Amino acid sequence: MRQRRSPAFVVLLIVTVAFLAEGCRPTCQRPGCPFFQSESRREGAVIGIHAESIPEYKRLHAETWPGVLKAIDKANIHNYSIYLGEAAPGEHYLFSYSEYTGRNYKADTAKIAKDKTTQEWWKHTDPLQKPLPTKKEGEWWATWEEVFHHTGPAYKKSDIKSRHGSIIGMPEQNILAYTQMHAAVWPGVLAAIDKANIRNYSIYLGQIKPGQYLLFSYFEYVGNDFKADMAGIADKVTKTWWSYTDPLQVRLPGTPEGEQWRGMEEVFHTD
Repeated sequence: MRQRRSPAFVVLLIVTVAFLAEGCRPTCQRPGCPFFQSESRREGAVIGIHAESIPEYKRLHAETWPGVLKAIDKANIHNYSIYLGEAAPGEHYLFSYSEYTGRNYKADTAKIAKDKTTQEWWKHTDPLQKPLPTKKEGEWWATWEEVFHHTGPAYKKSDIKSRHGSIIGMPEQNILAYTQMHAAVWPGVLAAIDKANIRNYSIYLGQIKPGQYLLFSYFEYVGNDFKADMAGIADKVTKTWWSYTDPLQVRLPGTPEGEQWRGMEEVFHTD
């Protein structure tokens, strides 16, 4: 028996054919619409912070104003974390990771800047921060380049047990080798990352000062024994990979003995 098409289906088919006939791509603004186009993107950004301002910054972000959180959510920015890191003794920085799921990043972030509550919030937070000398014109936080990303096997938000941010130095002369390697990470290394229950793993590259580069990493952990999983990641293939990548990096002062990357404290997160 031939299946009858609903009138709604027929209308949708006609509209689609009409658009394609005109050489246009049908779009709509609403998620769930069959033609919704998302400008999904991950973003890593960095800014300095005065050492004496850290307690106040942490206090403010432990009780972030509801209106500020609402403006972030309305701008289609999600999974937003801020980490506090020390690149050198007395040199403190804030490293942020966020995900954008809307259709027009420029327009949505402009809405945040126009929000009255957010403008008032910035009067409290901006004086605590020190924009990087390497930021682009018009930026407050300096946007860094994502040089690696691995989503890993499917998982739910409720599976996430913890989020982690860390930093390490990167000599300018080693950037090309490092980025080329991370453009095609060995399958065995990715498999070890997956097995260690690491998901949504990104690495960002940028300058905190002219000529002084850092790598900033973010990932989510979905397992039940973080210490054991981190120990288990050091299989034969991964150790060989590290024999190539570790010499390209520079451990930062204060990094615990036996660790390559220096971990950071998460001072803000919103879903």
